[in-house]
Amino acid sequence: MPEAADARRLMRVFAKLIGRHIEREQLLETLRREHDSYRAFALTDPLTLIPNRRAMVSELNRALANAERRGEVLHLAFIDLDGFKQINDAYGHDAGDRFLIAIAEKLQNALRGGDFVARIGGDEFVVFGPCSSGTPDAGRAAMRERLSEVTSGTFDLGVAGLDYAGPSIGAVNSSPGERDCAAVLARADEAMYAIKRSRNRRRVVNG
Repeated sequence: MPEAADARRLMRVFAKLIGRHIEREQLLETLRREHDSYRAFALTDPLTLIPNRRAMVSELNRALANAERRGEVLHLAFIDLDGFKQINDAYGHDAGDRFLIAIAEKLQNALRGGDFVARIGGDEFVVFGPCSSGTPDAGRAAMRERLSEVTSGTFDLGVAGLDYAGPSIGAVNSSPGERDCAAVLARADEAMYAIKRSRNRRRVVNG
């Protein structure tokens, strides 16, 4: 049947509306993908590709809230890479970056179900997770020992092999019902520095 002029004009209008709707949906999908990408980037350390400090604070707050509801405690370890500046000075920043990436991979491989790892500073990492032992102190000690084992040994820096004695690791338990993220981190940081001072004293005594 022959199309009337009004019908053709109406079809052209509908075609334009449908085209604009499709373009709008495509634009929204592109914006959603970019938003997700930017959000992931904002929560990821660009060198090691593990979570950063911002992501760690958010996840630790959530984990503490869950632990409070369940009547549980968390183990948290603060890790400082002793001698990292000397590694950079001796082998260069590229080698230092390779070392940081290797440490991050070692820590990730040592995680258990429910554990979380983040790089929160230049040579500082945090690992935390739920207590999996009937004795929180024993579980904390086991966590610290596991992390110490995986972060010591020989590392390939590209330009040389490094025999690394391991970082200083301070590990603490959250208190029952504790929700203060900053307080838990501060205690772990203090425990880490106590380990560091003890290791430095041993080096002085041993010459």
